[in-house]
Amino acid sequence: MPQTPATSLTLQQQAFCLSWLSNAASDKVDTLANLEAHVRQSVQAFTADNAGRVADWSIAWGPVASSHEGADPTALYYADNMLYAASASVNGAPCLVVAMAGTNEDDAYDWLAEDFSIVRQIDWPYGNGGFDGAATPKISHATATGVADLLAMKDPKAGGIQAFVGDWTKANPGGTVIFTGHSLGGALSPSLAMATVSQNGGPFADTTLLTLPSAGPTPGNPDFAALYTHFFPTPAPGSANAGPVPFNTDLVNVHDVVPTAWNDVKLTGFFTNTGDLAFKLAMDALLASLDGLAHGLIGFNTYQPIAHQTFAADPPDVDYNSLQGYFGLIVANHLAAYPTYVGVDDALTETTAAMSRATLRQVQTHAKRLTAAAQAQSPAQIPAPAQAS
Repeated sequence: MPQTPATSLTLQQQAFCLSWLSNAASDKVDTLANLEAHVRQSVQAFTADNAGRVADWSIAWGPVASSHEGADPTALYYADNMLYAASASVNGAPCLVVAMAGTNEDDAYDWLAEDFSIVRQIDWPYGNGGFDGAATPKISHATATGVADLLAMKDPKAGGIQAFVGDWTKANPGGTVIFTGHSLGGALSPSLAMATVSQNGGPFADTTLLTLPSAGPTPGNPDFAALYTHFFPTPAPGSANAGPVPFNTDLVNVHDVVPTAWNDVKLTGFFTNTGDLAFKLAMDALLASLDGLAHGLIGFNTYQPIAHQTFAADPPDVDYNSLQGYFGLIVANHLAAYPTYVGVDDALTETTAAMSRATLRQVQTHAKRLTAAAQAQSPAQIPAPAQAS
């Protein structure tokens, strides 16, 4: 992976860190301005604390937080979405990282509107960027909602992100733009990048445009995946953009249930049980019911993931014999496993811990409702997946 001058973290590692920091306010309820300030301060602290290891990143756009509940400057909100862009000189050339947050664990809107609204697909609304090889690209209603929200966000001085990226590329010929995000951000970042290209009518002149999604659920159908791959091809092995954390490729822990969602729902078999066998059997039966229910709901849609790079995180030392232990494993594999694999644990310890605590708290809360719903479904009641036409 390419190194930045006088640094020890690769460009991929630095972009991943900037992605992670977009989540710094996700466990907070505050005014939108204070949520934005918290992310700004987190990026500034990251750059200062890692001087000599990373480039001199500075905020170029945002941060901008949004809430479906409104924009009263005195009201307290959870951020539905958080978006910012940071710039620096890397290898003597300008680089812009556009980073967007994942699911706000305490915000029901994110879970319902931007994560789980996947039964309905909609036509890709932003054009094909001049590529005619994907006739009918579609994305989930959830991804469409998230991308529309991001495109509607405005920096008071710089306007919307799509126009800002276009202006930045004109002012910085030979530059690189990287769209990045984790979890929900791992679905939104490639989709926002594709929308930006599409609205531009194709690639930006004299600019390298890349993505770095991680743990991203599948955004859309096979034609959307083909449209994305045309503009964001998988790096050639051995190239500067390849490696253990390649650009344009969803980074996926094989023990993480989130990036397997929609296209191939399989919630069982991710972990080796070293605890109570009876609990394992009960969980397998419960999750098999959830698998069948999910397939019955989305079986009439086709989802195809974008290109992905897998790794297998070391299983946490947890003997799960309760829902708390089981969902603790899910959170560990969805969050903490990624900075460990990328090799940036020491740069992100505080943010990772805060994200894990907030996610585990909410997953355990939602698990009670999910369990009750699944136990009400016997396998015989679950509809069989519809055959794709």
